[in-house]
Amino acid sequence: MNPDLSRLRPYPFERLARLLEDASPPDLEAINLAIGEPRHAAPEHVAARLAAHLGGLSRYPTTRGEPALRAALAAWASRRYGLVPELDPERHVLPLNGSREGLFAFAQCVIDRSARPLVLMPNPFYQIYEGAALLAGAEPWYVNPADPETPAPDFEAVPESVWKRCRLLYLCTPGNPTGTVFEPPLLQRLIERAHEYDFVIASDECYSEIYPDEARPPPGLLQAAAAMGLDDYRRCMVF
Repeated sequence: MNPDLSRLRPYPFERLARLLEDASPPDLEAINLAIGEPRHAAPEHVAARLAAHLGGLSRYPTTRGEPALRAALAAWASRRYGLVPELDPERHVLPLNGSREGLFAFAQCVIDRSARPLVLMPNPFYQIYEGAALLAGAEPWYVNPADPETPAPDFEAVPESVWKRCRLLYLCTPGNPTGTVFEPPLLQRLIERAHEYDFVIASDECYSEIYPDEARPPPGLLQAAAAMGLDDYRRCMVF
């Protein structure tokens, strides 16, 4: 048995469900923000497209994903973030069964537990970051906000001794649960530190398409790297 299993904490959604069991706001309709789950039916054209391909559900897909899917994902991300040259579907894209799978597995690939590594993550955070770090044999290091009224993590407060031991930095932008959006200057400073201190950035951008102003979609890590001329995207992984 992996001894690191004993270091894992209870899954927060289970504890939250217990805390809310008997709670009901008087004369108000509760809005459940516990889990990022759609509250509306899927668009009809999406449901129809899925139904049209049910015949393929009895077969295993290719490990790398269908070429047409990877090409579509590369084209979308290149358009969305203005990437020139465009992403290469053969080198830059891998479909997953949800971002949690990749966020966890990636840590197991990049962490060398013999080196007393640290994995940095914003606080508050999605619990898979912590669990992935612990089971990879690393120590989580929580980047807190400078001010409780300002939910953005304060990366300037991270000591150099911590950066030197960092092997993986988890980001979440737009952030869950704070809604914090990391702007390009901050993302670029973090990319520079990744190159300086030899670590990798895993940017969880699963909420990238939820924003109030159509004219100002949230920027992303690849967009920030491309603006620096780093179109090989080394040390940058986006989920």
